[in-house]
Amino acid sequence: MRDTMKYERKIKPITQKDVDRFWGHVDIKGEDECWDWRLAITNHGYGLFAAGGSLHRCTRFAYIHGEGLYTKKITGNLRIATTCRNKKCCNPKHMKLNSQQEVFDLMRAAGQISVGTDCKQSKLKESDILAIRARYTNRSATDGYGGISEDYGVTPGCIRDIIIRKTWRHV
Repeated sequence: MRDTMKYERKIKPITQKDVDRFWGHVDIKGEDECWDWRLAITNHGYGLFAAGGSLHRCTRFAYIHGEGLYTKKITGNLRIATTCRNKKCCNPKHMKLNSQQEVFDLMRAAGQISVGTDCKQSKLKESDILAIRARYTNRSATDGYGGISEDYGVTPGCIRDIIIRKTWRHV
């Protein structure tokens, strides 16, 4: 019988050499201008940088290593958002820590995402959501998930998500 070996990839620490290599690929301009990333870009327009055996988003790497090796930390579930709204910008002065909700709100205000009736695929309107929530009765044949879903032409899972506020939270 053959022994199976479990492969574990070793994550190396980021070195000053990695930080210097990173800044060599950034188009550094004036103090208040955007500093664009010049190499690999994701399908969504974000810059990518390989260091320490893993890939890093350039904005995040620039925030952490903006003034040298590990000068700032990102704790908890915080995200980096650029105030200039440029996905390739690596200027640490343009970066701010935000919660996921704050990032969502910024994207919505900038028109990068659609919510509710602004979404083209939406079958329901905000008024429908209020009516669904008012009508819902737990385990009812007519006013439960199944009965309401038939009336609105959506799935029972869609109604459940509306009731538990997984979707349509803004209403």
